[in-house]
Amino acid sequence: KKSLAGKTSDFGITYSNIGDVKRLTGDYTTARLFLEKALEIQENVTCDRCDLAWTYTYMGETYREMKDYSTALEFHEKALKIREKLLTSSHPDLAVTCHNLAKVYNGRRQFKVASGLAQLAVEMAEQKLSGKHPDILEYKETVLEIRKS
Repeated sequence: KKSLAGKTSDFGITYSNIGDVKRLTGDYTTARLFLEKALEIQENVTCDRCDLAWTYTYMGETYREMKDYSTALEFHEKALKIREKLLTSSHPDLAVTCHNLAKVYNGRRQFKVASGLAQLAVEMAEQKLSGKHPDILEYKETVLEIRKS
């Protein structure tokens, strides 16, 4: 195992953000490499657990987009566990996690679970965000997509 000497949580955040950008461009191999570096740091040095939850989220989305739904589910559940422990029940980051889980379950063709999670994401987001916030609109689109399935 490589030494983490001199590595701070800022390195983890930076690697995580680069990994997410690589995911968004469709470069999943590079995304995973950066996200794995981020996790190596964030899981082994003192860091904000919410930052770790975001890295788990980005890793989960990377695997979901690769259609590896089992691995995606593992990472999103890790993010959920952290967020449920640290955040209020109506925090927008919990809505993000519910929405991501809905997309994973939709990919697994578990439409009833997916629908419930997508609707929960909408309800949670509506508690804290304005009605025209892009996240709410995206969550509502996901609800409609799942209903069409």
